[in-house]
Amino acid sequence: MKIEGSLEVAGKTELAMVEPGSRVLSEHVANQLREAIVSDQLKAGQRIVEGEIAAAMKTSHGPVRDALLILENEGLVVRYPHRGTYVAELSLKDAEEIYSLRMAIESLAVTYALRRATPADLDELDALVQRMADKVAEGYNAGEATELDMTFHRTLCQISGHGRALAAWEALSAQTRILLLSRFKKRPGDFQASAVEWHRRLVDVLRRGDLAQAQSELRTHGRATLDSFADDEEQQIVKSSRL
Repeated sequence: MKIEGSLEVAGKTELAMVEPGSRVLSEHVANQLREAIVSDQLKAGQRIVEGEIAAAMKTSHGPVRDALLILENEGLVVRYPHRGTYVAELSLKDAEEIYSLRMAIESLAVTYALRRATPADLDELDALVQRMADKVAEGYNAGEATELDMTFHRTLCQISGHGRALAAWEALSAQTRILLLSRFKKRPGDFQASAVEWHRRLVDVLRRGDLAQAQSELRTHGRATLDSFADDEEQQIVKSSRL
């Protein structure tokens, strides 16, 4: 990367200052690859060839390499020595870790939301539930179901006012989106069967200010989602054993 200059700190240490353009380009590449992964254009287990990405995006290898490091830190890709970089395959153990942490974060967010959420904040959550109901009525695809679910839970963290809880939730969002998209593709009826009812019930509990019930609702929702992943994995194992 090109060095733009240096900065003297406390009269002694000089810090190298990096030209911002290369970082912006790396983030752009990371954003494009992340979207391709979470939308299932790049499949789990698929190899990502650095040179091919660089050529397709008309850039050098450096920004692509930096972008892949960003995605590796997010758990979206894995790099193997002498083999290359691959889209991560999320196991049931991964799902359990992601959802147990997500539920802990959202439980904290609910606690803070009950302290500071305004009627307008809760109206915003209600409006998202209504969008879910509208989608159920008019028809939806797995991508739309995933985005509505993610938007609701992100908004819940936002209205909590707990900045670090929101940041922690965001750090999990790409992996969560992959898991949800997989769920709604394999179980297209899940969104119709439970999304509107559960999310509306949570908003009602928040309006009543019932913290214990709100956290109970979160645990029930998270457990049901994890159970669906476990069922899908068990069915895949049975299917593979019969081949």
